[in-house]
Amino acid sequence: MQIKDFTGIKNNGPLPEPQLVQIPDDIGDLLPDYIESIGSILEQLEEAALAHESGNRTEENSAYIRRVLHKIKGESSMVGFEDIAELYHQAEFAFEELEQNEKSDMLLRLKDWTNAALQHMSN
Repeated sequence: MQIKDFTGIKNNGPLPEPQLVQIPDDIGDLLPDYIESIGSILEQLEEAALAHESGNRTEENSAYIRRVLHKIKGESSMVGFEDIAELYHQAEFAFEELEQNEKSDMLLRLKDWTNAALQHMSN
């Protein structure tokens, strides 16, 4: 399995189509739980991104966002979604490298892409 190129997350460049995410062959009964868990975490990510954008408690929000990105990366890797784990790995780096005013847009784009991938998986 070849991991897709997700480096576009840090420069608003192209990302692979969410429908092309490789679903692990041995995911079995874990898929619905994974989709539910990641969907819930994505809601938290969106709330944190919007709070970050408002400029209130930026340090606290940044620390929380880092934990959320790391959690999605870890859960995805644990169940074999290497494409999503790689995307969130790239997002962790992008979050550190981007200017403050670019971070929320990147996070919301990340959330939308992941939601599209989850929607595809659930079909």
